[in-house]
Amino acid sequence: MFRFILASLGLLLCCTNLFSQKDYSKYKFGTVTDGDREMTVAPIDSSAEAYVLFDQLRLEVLQTSEGRPILHEYRHRQVKLLRESAFGRADIEIVYNRDNERVSSIKAVIHLPDGSSEKIPKREIIRERYDDDRDIYKFTFPGVTAGAIIEYAYLKTDEYITVPSRYYFQEDIPVRWAEYRAAIPEYFNYVSLSNASKYTVSTSSKENREFGGKQISHSISHWAYSDLEPYTDQPYVNNFNDYVPHIRLQLASVRYPGQTTQKVFSDWPTVVKDLDGYTEFGKAYRNRGLYNKVWSAAESSLTGATTELEKATALYNFVAGKISWNGDYSILSNRTPNKVLDAAEGTSGEMGIMLLALLTEAGIEAQPVLVPLRNTGTPIELYPLMAQFRHVMVLATLDGKPTFLDPNDISRPPGLPRFSALNHRAFVAETDNPHWIDLSVPKATQTIMATVILDEEGMADVDIKSRLSSYYGFTGRNRIEEMEGDADLPIVISSIKMFPELEVISHEVAQEDVRSGPLKYNLQMKVPMGQRVDDFLYVQPILCPVLDKALADVETRLYPVDFGYPWTERYVTTITIPEGYAVDELPESIRLKSEDGAMSATMAASDKGDGTISLNFTVSILRTIFQPQEYAVLQDMFRRIIEMQESTIVLKKTK
Repeated sequence: MFRFILASLGLLLCCTNLFSQKDYSKYKFGTVTDGDREMTVAPIDSSAEAYVLFDQLRLEVLQTSEGRPILHEYRHRQVKLLRESAFGRADIEIVYNRDNERVSSIKAVIHLPDGSSEKIPKREIIRERYDDDRDIYKFTFPGVTAGAIIEYAYLKTDEYITVPSRYYFQEDIPVRWAEYRAAIPEYFNYVSLSNASKYTVSTSSKENREFGGKQISHSISHWAYSDLEPYTDQPYVNNFNDYVPHIRLQLASVRYPGQTTQKVFSDWPTVVKDLDGYTEFGKAYRNRGLYNKVWSAAESSLTGATTELEKATALYNFVAGKISWNGDYSILSNRTPNKVLDAAEGTSGEMGIMLLALLTEAGIEAQPVLVPLRNTGTPIELYPLMAQFRHVMVLATLDGKPTFLDPNDISRPPGLPRFSALNHRAFVAETDNPHWIDLSVPKATQTIMATVILDEEGMADVDIKSRLSSYYGFTGRNRIEEMEGDADLPIVISSIKMFPELEVISHEVAQEDVRSGPLKYNLQMKVPMGQRVDDFLYVQPILCPVLDKALADVETRLYPVDFGYPWTERYVTTITIPEGYAVDELPESIRLKSEDGAMSATMAASDKGDGTISLNFTVSILRTIFQPQEYAVLQDMFRRIIEMQESTIVLKKTK
């Protein structure tokens, strides 16, 4: 797997000197006080199931006997298990990359409330294959009980010193003490891409230490937090870890005595030029000898295709149909396209580069696009950080229109990247013009036309005709193909949240399965939409909620709201009311629109005078990201939309 491998590195930081009342920086393995053993609740959160007593990551850059620099990362962790619900935290997994990392010196002990302690024997620490690139060490603490303290430590070495492990101070449980220490020889210069501030401890000093058999100056840094409350989960968050206090270092440059400075951060054009020269990247789709077998197999699929869109779609379907995605992301093709075809499976990078080779051979303008995936961090555009890219797609110009192609599922048409790729920005690795672009995708739409015949007990016969496009169509098809029961069907999956007792009578796709078009889908159900109370019948007319209540329940939004892609949902229904009833009250007709027009909602209901009610409910979100400072306005709109989707029709008995 491609990595930037450099032989050296220093530390760039800003520091202040603040100290907590109690400094745990000298905490040693096996240190357990009577107070910690007897503790029954976390002092800063009495509801917590567990409490991190101590957590430390200690980073050093050393030199091997062969003269190569190497990272040493020592991790020491101690956690108090307060409740039975926390016992799963006693199952420990340490994952590492087998090519360049090693894990050693694992030690683990459980401290019990009765004053005893028990070490885990080395024979019970098991190493296994985790995936194609990584191994894992696994062990479980024995005799876990409420009040137990689990403690473990290990050393991880890494031959690639460019990007040390990111360290997070805050967790989903309270933390008494979390610290990060670094000792960096003066030859190496790191920049900090961290977000942490207001440390309990933040110090920097110089100290002579051995490196390569010599005593040289090191930057010694120490960051720590005490008494951290758990972080708060909120719905519709992307790149959540960006908002958790963390330390993230990146090698910037290296300078050994008597040598010129070697820059790690060169520039984007240089990085792309280097990539273009790799057999695993540029040569894989430019060298015909590496993909000629694939072209021979795919060429016949172009028969009858005349436009660029038709040709690209045929080649996209060839790759997505012939090659099974193995679940691994990559920006490289570690095997040639010909070998990937023989194997009939590949990584996302191998599939993307195969498609790029075919498009290039077919004379279609296309470029590789490097993608930072969702929940792996906000894209960093200032520095050419290749570690942020996990995935490669294709940007093709099809009949004059730029189109993203991301093959791995033939049911997801061209123009729709996988959802995990929708991190809003992507990098076009074009040798003559490398640049960042917005990763814009078509709006997803869902239109539901419901015909409802209501009886006097509130039970409704519901006939739905729906049209789902873009991501809604893709996910709808997948639900139909993979469903284990009626509750997994499109529309039903959201309706059943409001009407748990609904019954599906029948469902069908209303046309042949055209992958590139909208999904037209029919559904018949019996739904208890109303409740009779004396002479009144209270009817909830909207079958499919649009917004999650949790969006509006948060009083203070800590992180941006991120929907991933723009969408519009429209629900139109005609309700035939039972004989002997008349309309007593209808939902208020409302039209809402945000100041910038990015969010809108309408509700319109009317009594047709012929025993039927017409209702139209539409919500549209055209902007995918809303910042926390916008949340006050956003929350008001969310609450009003949720009120709309929970609105009630009141019918009154007339005879």
